[in-house]
Amino acid sequence: MSLNEGIAVVTKVVPGVRSRAKDSAEVQLTREDLDAGPISLDEIEPGLWLGNASAAADLPTLQRHSIRSILSVDSVPLPVHITDHPNLRVRHIQAADVPREDLIRHFEDTNRFIGNSLAEGRHVLVHCYFGVSRSATITIAYLMDKYRLGYEAAFARVRAKRRFVMPNPGFVNQLKLYARMGYRIDRSNERYKLFRLRLAGDNVRKAKRLPTECMDVVKQDPGVTQESPEPYVYRCRKCRRVVASRSNLLLHKPKSSSMVVSASPAKTVGREAEATLEEEGANDEAAEGVNGPPANVAEPNVETPMATEIATATNELTEQLRRSSISSEHSNRSSEKETPMCSKIYFVEPLAWMTDIYRNTQGRLYCPKCTVKLGSFNWVMATKCPCGAEIFPAFYLVPSKTEYSTVVQNVQVTV
Repeated sequence: MSLNEGIAVVTKVVPGVRSRAKDSAEVQLTREDLDAGPISLDEIEPGLWLGNASAAADLPTLQRHSIRSILSVDSVPLPVHITDHPNLRVRHIQAADVPREDLIRHFEDTNRFIGNSLAEGRHVLVHCYFGVSRSATITIAYLMDKYRLGYEAAFARVRAKRRFVMPNPGFVNQLKLYARMGYRIDRSNERYKLFRLRLAGDNVRKAKRLPTECMDVVKQDPGVTQESPEPYVYRCRKCRRVVASRSNLLLHKPKSSSMVVSASPAKTVGREAEATLEEEGANDEAAEGVNGPPANVAEPNVETPMATEIATATNELTEQLRRSSISSEHSNRSSEKETPMCSKIYFVEPLAWMTDIYRNTQGRLYCPKCTVKLGSFNWVMATKCPCGAEIFPAFYLVPSKTEYSTVVQNVQVTV
């Protein structure tokens, strides 16, 4: 018997399930004790109820309020006399009331469950253990989606009916992110990417390796053959192998607006002392400037003055277009306040070619083709950028080891 949120979780063998061995019986966890206090539920809007586990497990209460659908957001399912009842539609979402719990991934499914049940004339009870945090979060998400509300407005509506609701800070951030993404899960949204990465980092810290349920944070290798490759990529300077696409970049605001690098190198948390991010990126900054790597255009083999002038003009135009593209990349993806993004280090999403990230918590990143060191990664500790910002988890490429490339060069590599 283990304690969970102040109550005992009872292991109950489901009837009809035969054990293959005496010590390896198939079991299902159910909550047979209902010490969640007195029955408590409130009608948030017609047909939509929010309450605790005691209310969800009491058949007379459910019948009195015409509740025929139950959305259970708890560590374990409801007792079998509820889950197996022929007149009840029960959906269970296993979740703990901790800030790092990923509830946002369930919002679309829970909104659909509530909406469909109400459309069929079935009253719905959304509950967790006390009806304060987890179930309140799901109910707020439904109201946000239905009425296109921000978090504060939806929270006020729920609290007006059930005064002691209080989602934990992690759930509040997820609700605000949900509104920012337009009430849908936008996997290309940078804030959502960072949210998923931090969840994965927490899991890696516990398991010492990347769990299966977090594999979605590792994106496909941009260097493999693609029908429609992205036009802007980053390549290994030595072998020209594509190692990241522009969409893989995770931009961040500089901690210091002046972007002035101090004389003493910034210490990088959780990394070896062979070099900090500032030291690795210092040499190339003098050559490339803030906007990005310089153009690497080979000199044409021409014999006439006219051809030389044409080639020179072409190279100058290519140089201007490339620097303009890199500058617009950072400006287009900047914040609403047009704060310039840091370009001292290329922080990226974890990519499939980074084979060491699956079984190690930290290490170096090597080019999959020529094996030159391109950068480092750290799942469990923050890494300090030369601008002063601390990134967690961190997967970064050093600008002096990579170069910016356009669509023509990308096609040459991937096709």
